[in-house]
Amino acid sequence: MKSAEQEFCIFEEWKLQTEKLSDHRKPDMVYLGRYLGGSDRDIVQKLDLKKRNYICTTSMDAELALVTANISLAASGKLFYDPFVGSGSFLVACAHFGATVFGSDIDGRSIRGKGERNLYSNFIQYKLTDFFGDSFVADLTNNPLRQIRVFDSIICDPPYGVREGLKVLGSRDPTKGKEPVVRNGQAHHTLDSYIPPKRPYSFLAMLDNILDFAALSLIENGRLSFWMPTSNDRNQEIKIPQHPCLEISSVCTQSFSKWSRRLITFRRVPDSEFTQLIREPRAIVDGLNADELNPFRKGYFQGFKPNNT
Repeated sequence: MKSAEQEFCIFEEWKLQTEKLSDHRKPDMVYLGRYLGGSDRDIVQKLDLKKRNYICTTSMDAELALVTANISLAASGKLFYDPFVGSGSFLVACAHFGATVFGSDIDGRSIRGKGERNLYSNFIQYKLTDFFGDSFVADLTNNPLRQIRVFDSIICDPPYGVREGLKVLGSRDPTKGKEPVVRNGQAHHTLDSYIPPKRPYSFLAMLDNILDFAALSLIENGRLSFWMPTSNDRNQEIKIPQHPCLEISSVCTQSFSKWSRRLITFRRVPDSEFTQLIREPRAIVDGLNADELNPFRKGYFQGFKPNNT
């Protein structure tokens, strides 16, 4: 039969023995199933990084990006935002499910790319330009977006600070960098060649800032999904951050040899369900260099040796 309205499938379970089937008149079990829908497994190969027009060293694997987008409830008509967009792996995955996507990054080079190979070229490649909202250069701690709850989901893979230390816009010395610099009668910060100063940034502070930003930007029951690295040693494990406006929805773990990374998903609690809770304070991290400000980076380069103290 062709173009059937309903498709059914029958499975029979028989004993696995050397005896002849004729000696068994009835199967142990019979299963009857109705076809409801197929999988979207082919999209993993379609979005494979090896076939993508533009990637960078931190591009998320296509399958993991799709899993993250799916667990964040990406769908048509929703607004998604990635504050650490890089080459746009998450945006492409969310756009595949029909979401309108936006992204930003402190490093504009990852967005602009080189020549015709850039973040937007990936949307051209997969014919997803209708779902691309915009991208811009910004720092999470100095985000230009209005504090309005408009996004259905915030999805990101923040930097782990292993290749290089985490940084945000600002000066190491808070008393400096405030006065404008004028060259040839033109303000230096208005020139295309201007590179804003940056200062070291605490990894734990970054996690808390992500949650704070999500609490101010997500609609009720919106999702925040991000990847967070941690040591497999319980004594060096980084605790999952908490926020009184956000409720943990799921935690998925990808394990490596001595460390793991978790896909953590939060739900924005509706105001009607909100009860004022006191956030568990983190230990204050003091330091000036990357290792002092990032316990994961320090443990990574020390091989996550067990703490015997």
